[in-house]
Amino acid sequence: MIILAKNKGPLCIFITDNGIAIFGGNVKKQIENSCYDQKSLPVGVVENGYIKEPEVLLSNLKAMWKETKVKPKFVRLVIQDQNVLIREFSISKKELDKKTIDEYFYAQIGHRFKVPFVKPIISYQIKSESKDELQVLLYIADENLLQDYYDVMEKLGIKDVVFDLAISAILEIADEDYDLHNENAMIVSLYDKLLSIQIVEKNKLIFGAIEEYEGKTEQFLEMTSIYMERIANYYQFNLRKGKEKITKTIVFNLNDYLDSGIIKKTIFPELTHLNISMYSTAVIEHSFTNLPKGGLVAFASNQILLSRQKDKKIIDFKLNRINRLRLIGYYIFVLALGIFASVSLIYIPYNQNRDLILEQSYHNEALIYQIDLLNDHQNGASSVPNQELINAYDLILAYQQDLPVNQFLDLQSVLPNNIDITDYSFNVIDKEITIFISGDNTNDIINYLLALYETFGIVESNPNPSRWITTTPSYNFITGTVCEVIIHYA
Repeated sequence: MIILAKNKGPLCIFITDNGIAIFGGNVKKQIENSCYDQKSLPVGVVENGYIKEPEVLLSNLKAMWKETKVKPKFVRLVIQDQNVLIREFSISKKELDKKTIDEYFYAQIGHRFKVPFVKPIISYQIKSESKDELQVLLYIADENLLQDYYDVMEKLGIKDVVFDLAISAILEIADEDYDLHNENAMIVSLYDKLLSIQIVEKNKLIFGAIEEYEGKTEQFLEMTSIYMERIANYYQFNLRKGKEKITKTIVFNLNDYLDSGIIKKTIFPELTHLNISMYSTAVIEHSFTNLPKGGLVAFASNQILLSRQKDKKIIDFKLNRINRLRLIGYYIFVLALGIFASVSLIYIPYNQNRDLILEQSYHNEALIYQIDLLNDHQNGASSVPNQELINAYDLILAYQQDLPVNQFLDLQSVLPNNIDITDYSFNVIDKEITIFISGDNTNDIINYLLALYETFGIVESNPNPSRWITTTPSYNFITGTVCEVIIHYA
């Protein structure tokens, strides 16, 4: 822990399942006013980014506030990458009509947009715009998760919260120190029990994979080396058909229990062709030599804060927060109404309603008797098909003939034992098959996707009726073992 001065300015916080890291201060102008700290969390307080024990998290944050003497009014809260989906879409202006992008997204949930959250919320960036369409980058998160974090911040007296992504913060400092605008870069982040690999093409994120792991350090590093090699090959030969390759690889060691020297000694010699290097910056080496590795993400988010004005947010999830006084008043009103209703029910004389109860019971018995008569009549009568039902059945058969049933059976034919298709849907108009697949790990899922395109992908030089996949399948890892895949068929 480092306390250099009392800090009442903005603060960046990174919360993981294992701990909390904070960083605050202007390292470009007043290093002496900067502060940083890192604190471990008990197991189970945060699980997969979701707060399970808010009071325990709150007490740990209060302890950090007291130790570091920070009193922030504005917080930049970094969310784990696994809790936010990043998707790029082309949206037709004609289809958008007069709707906002937010309205269009929520109207298309379950149709064009399939998300794993009960109550999704979005932020977006318009990457490019033409006469007919918009190219939009969507950030999709679970609103309940964000509200839970906001509740904790409010209990600390913080009213102004901006959300950031770990990968967004890391890319910012990677570009600042390595200039990725003309590079095809692989960004590798080594967390405690988590591996994150991102491919950035000309400073634009195009691919990402996250893998959880528990085991010995040697096995973890071996798995990391294999994944880096496979994803680099996948980018070069599958996504870019041999026309592009990885030109720079930057490794971020964010695990306080993993020595950077061991990483260089174990992994680097095997991957020299990827132009691999360990991230370092003069600011940290000279001024923050004791900065915990887990605090690097908070430091990176702080660098974004310094380079942009507060109102120019990269990610802006617009949460509808309920005023606390109004909420308390609502609870008091409901409680008073409940007490009044309970007392009134206790003092209603039962005898005044006894005749009504008996009369209703007679009606019930008469209705039961009539239902029995109707059932007897229905069982004895012959059932004649209704013409409307016949027409509806014919319509269903006609629509079913257009469904890509054979193509779906092909997907199952190459399905290995350790991969399952958990959900699927067909879009006959756009000729899309959407499947959700789960496996033991990311490596197995990638192998399955490679096998799909190699087996059924259309090759112009070798026409074959059995090949029906028109383009490389697009996919998104929801977790390290669950993936959404969109396949276009001929």
